[in-house]
Amino acid sequence: MDRRVLLAAGLMALAAAVPGSAVAQMYKGKTVTMIINYPAGGPTDIEGRIIAHHLPSHIPGKPNVIVKNMGGAGGMIGSNFLGEIAKPDGETFGFFTWNPIAELLGDPGMRVRFSQHTLLGGVQNPVVVYIRKDTPPGINTPADLMKAKDFRALSLDLHNTNTIHQAIALDLLGIKFKPVSGYKGLKDVETAILQNEGQLANSSLPGWRASIEPTMAKQGIVIPLWQIAPPVKGAYPRSPAVPEIQTFEEYFAAVKPGQKPSGIPYEAMRAAVNAQTAMFRTFFMPPKANKEAVGIMRAAIVALWKDENFIKDYSKAVRSKPVLVSGDEGETIMADLAKVKPEVRTFLKDYGTNLPKR
Repeated sequence: MDRRVLLAAGLMALAAAVPGSAVAQMYKGKTVTMIINYPAGGPTDIEGRIIAHHLPSHIPGKPNVIVKNMGGAGGMIGSNFLGEIAKPDGETFGFFTWNPIAELLGDPGMRVRFSQHTLLGGVQNPVVVYIRKDTPPGINTPADLMKAKDFRALSLDLHNTNTIHQAIALDLLGIKFKPVSGYKGLKDVETAILQNEGQLANSSLPGWRASIEPTMAKQGIVIPLWQIAPPVKGAYPRSPAVPEIQTFEEYFAAVKPGQKPSGIPYEAMRAAVNAQTAMFRTFFMPPKANKEAVGIMRAAIVALWKDENFIKDYSKAVRSKPVLVSGDEGETIMADLAKVKPEVRTFLKDYGTNLPKR
């Protein structure tokens, strides 16, 4: 068994075995607030509410966990609140979709960087890019995208990983499109696609499996084009969560035989999306959070991933078992962003700034 799992399990056992200890009593009778940094009904919210329902039973004292949605500014309203206003007493934590590009570039709207928060753990997720089938001249197969042009590609704010990786992928394919950014959350994007305000977008696994696939895809309104999943030993295999959907690299090879995506744009796309898909959702406490609370919550998250009822409810919604990222693993993912080459950083900064001028 992993040493971190043993350590976390040991802490939980200690708290349970010593009911009069400060650890066991810390959360007794308390209400803990989970801040979700995107609006209700979206992919982050879908996952977050399942977690909020099951997490209390793994925290000594079994506190009540309530959800507070704080969407806007590409998730930064919620993350700024956690860093600037929430007390570090362990009674507030965030369940966020983080933004690696904002972290990488030091986005001025992000007044408290993700790396300044106290990371508890995360959840791995692939991304699915999809398009309306009635996009001219008609998209019956993913390859038909190469015939389309001037369609509207919807996304979040300009320097959000959601926006950047989608736009770079389309540019690498040589497709002409109209980027439309600024949506508050992916549920808003999904609604806009349904209403044909735009034609192409992307979503994380819960958004695709729990919302888009059983409605718009099943009704023949949209089809998936490709998935983007985290690297595995330097390669980009399909995520086991969506094995039926080809990867971006597979799609590129199919429509451009004998070629591979390469160059600074591809490096930039992967630099951002690798970090996000490897740890799409993140559990954070405020900077300098109470150390006892951090230990308790890290252990509770590990224990949650062994909870059969949680796994059953999660799998029912997402149709895939949740993949845990431990706190230590997550810190490594975030630290790797510091290794991104300067020219890639410059490209990403310029790309987001110039995207609306196209």
